[in-house]
Amino acid sequence: MAGESDDLDKLFESVADGESVDWDALEREAPDEETRALIHQLRLIAEVAEVHRSQVDEVGLSEDVALTGPPAGAGGLPIQPSGGRRIWPDLSTTPGGARPPGSVPAGSPPAPNYGVWGHLLLVRKIGEGSYGEVFHAHDTWLDHPVALKLLKPEAESRVQPSDLLHEARRLARVRHDNVVRVHGADRHNGRVGFWMDFIDGETLAARVAKGRMSAGEAASVGQEVCRALAAVHRASIIHRDVKAQNVMRAHDGGGIILMDFGAGEFLGDETRNPQGTPLYMAPELFESAVASVRTDIYAAGVLLFHLATNAFPVVGGSMQELRAAHARGDRRRLRDERPDLPDSFITIVERAIDPDPMRRYATAGDMEAKLSGEPSTRPVPAPIPILPVRPRPTILDYLKRAAIAAASLVGLTAVFGFIGARGFDIFLRVDPDFALGPRAIVYVGIQAMIAFIAYGIFGAALLGGFAGLRLMVRPFSRLWDRFVAFANAWDPMATAAAIVLAGVTAWIVVNTVVFADYFGALYAVMDDPTTSRNLSILGTAGHSTHLNHFYLSFYSSMLLVLAAWRWFPALERRATSTGVVRALRWAAVAVAFTFLAWTVLPRRIVWDRFPVVEFDNRSGLVIGTAGEEVLVYTPDEPGRPRYRVRQNAPGLQRTADTRLVFDGERASR
Repeated sequence: MAGESDDLDKLFESVADGESVDWDALEREAPDEETRALIHQLRLIAEVAEVHRSQVDEVGLSEDVALTGPPAGAGGLPIQPSGGRRIWPDLSTTPGGARPPGSVPAGSPPAPNYGVWGHLLLVRKIGEGSYGEVFHAHDTWLDHPVALKLLKPEAESRVQPSDLLHEARRLARVRHDNVVRVHGADRHNGRVGFWMDFIDGETLAARVAKGRMSAGEAASVGQEVCRALAAVHRASIIHRDVKAQNVMRAHDGGGIILMDFGAGEFLGDETRNPQGTPLYMAPELFESAVASVRTDIYAAGVLLFHLATNAFPVVGGSMQELRAAHARGDRRRLRDERPDLPDSFITIVERAIDPDPMRRYATAGDMEAKLSGEPSTRPVPAPIPILPVRPRPTILDYLKRAAIAAASLVGLTAVFGFIGARGFDIFLRVDPDFALGPRAIVYVGIQAMIAFIAYGIFGAALLGGFAGLRLMVRPFSRLWDRFVAFANAWDPMATAAAIVLAGVTAWIVVNTVVFADYFGALYAVMDDPTTSRNLSILGTAGHSTHLNHFYLSFYSSMLLVLAAWRWFPALERRATSTGVVRALRWAAVAVAFTFLAWTVLPRRIVWDRFPVVEFDNRSGLVIGTAGEEVLVYTPDEPGRPRYRVRQNAPGLQRTADTRLVFDGERASR
């Protein structure tokens, strides 16, 4: 076979140079019918070339004559005079079925080992896909081998011919030694195609099939792939299908060539179709994210993983299984597959295939610099900080932690006690002389904290039950995985801002819309003591309303604290500006604290009972004590006046009853 190919190449050269050939002898000596048919086509081409040369001599064409349609000979092949320029015909004027100038008659599709498409002589088919087929062809004008990609006739119902031309246009925009070059596009015989460099070599898929690569060999390949991607991205193109089958190693020098831009797109197209080879697709593409430079970086990382292991980091039998595997974080580690690889190479690959796009290399140039510029003795910084191994905590460490927790608890108790006490004083306009002392403030705070701790334990149990349900029930697990994948696809700073904005919005809705009547009654008491508004919502009848407000506010704050504790640290690691995310984290904590403060603020008015006293034929409640005086509040009298009465006043009579501030029913102690 090799000898026959060499003989054919020599024959091509003879035809191109116009040398004399004994065609009859060649046809007689042909070993088979296919070779005989190919020789016959070459004979026709030679005759056309001879006629064309004689026509050129007769008309005396100069070097700069431009031909819009070279004359076609018996074989239907356009021949261009030496030195002339060809202006390619407008493809839009040659619809399918029409015969452009210089084409062979319709109905003569290329076939292996023979055929003509325009000025290209087809030698053999070297590959095909779902919509296109690639031929090794000979460019009779420039006298060199090319690869011709044609759209299959049966694929035109699924793929527009313009899609193939878009691929050619994308290729034509890139000029780099590691990217296959396109030379032209045209339509002949009703078929659209384009021709490009013919690479004599093998794909990386064929190379890996022979055995895994070493770290050095894979890194060398990765450097050239990254250089190719850098050129592609500079041309504002996303390749979208970097894989072992689309990268070739040339036999003449071993250069790496990136090919097949069929799935590529221009930056800004915003296409969300999950195109590409699933095993090489970044996890965000499974959730309809837009393809980006970082998705090409991910594919390049998977390629290096595959070259070194002949395996893939994430596997699945279908798109659904792959999506679920990515969502769960099920992936192989390069260290587990190849423990012998150097740390620097493993770190580079693991960073390139990180599920979080923001932790990958920002550009192909960054990745290429790590592959080529980092000495093996110098570890590449890990994308995720590696925490030092800490010694086991001692008893002193536990005591310190307990002391910090106790101090925090006491501090919160005092703060919430102060808020509850001051809320009572503000709403009922209590004279500052009768404000609660420190011990009473702490007592108010303890009452609030007991409620928070009790319902916090209940909420933690609910979350634990949900976590267990997620592990045991598959539909819940899938739902959670989809939510996590969806959330991770967001920009971290936008996610953090959205959490804080949602908390603020919830606070406004809860306290000004859902419980407007509840707080309206409190504000009415504070602003106008003579108000005739029905205040029963502040008494026993409103306890259910107060509880509902407490539940809604408390669990909203709990979700915000949980996000600040568990979610925001991950957002900080992904964000380009950690300071902004950290500030938003504290803003979320502040909103959670405001939720709790608003539940404590009216607590004494709604829940505390006060001693009932009689004086001057009046009935009132002792709401404060200052030295020898008590402050008596009469909520049942018009205007709800307050009286400062000496504790030993003759008209003051204490009873054994207590009651709520805005509840007329008495209750025994």
